[in-house]
Amino acid sequence: MRRETAAGLTFLVISLFFLFFGMELPMGTARRVGPGVMPVGAAALLLVLAVVILVQDFLSRSGRRIDGFNWRGLAAIAASVLIFALAVHPLGMVVTVILSVLVAGAAEKPFRALESLMLGCGLALAAVAIFIYGIGMRIPVWPNF
Repeated sequence: MRRETAAGLTFLVISLFFLFFGMELPMGTARRVGPGVMPVGAAALLLVLAVVILVQDFLSRSGRRIDGFNWRGLAAIAASVLIFALAVHPLGMVVTVILSVLVAGAAEKPFRALESLMLGCGLALAAVAIFIYGIGMRIPVWPNF
């Protein structure tokens, strides 16, 4: 399977998933937008992108084949998301974001700990500024010990 085909099919599956489940959410009106508008709108755009990629791939028939699968990357990213979901309330936003970025950084060969730590610190500051102070989400900034 070629990379473009795999990307197009992946986008297609993700978009159909969010379209299917997003349609169960109320859409609201033009004046009072409901919670279903964003996931359905994003899924519709992703569906269009998937179709464009698949059509271009079908017409071109030139592209790199996928040789193998990066299981290390998949495991690191999945673990990073799981760590964030489980640790954000007990450890707080700052520690959890840094820890998640460090774990996700293990997907890359070679693992560059200093770069991942610096990126994690920057993303933690941005997350606190945007989500806690900007939007007002009720997530602890620091651990609750």
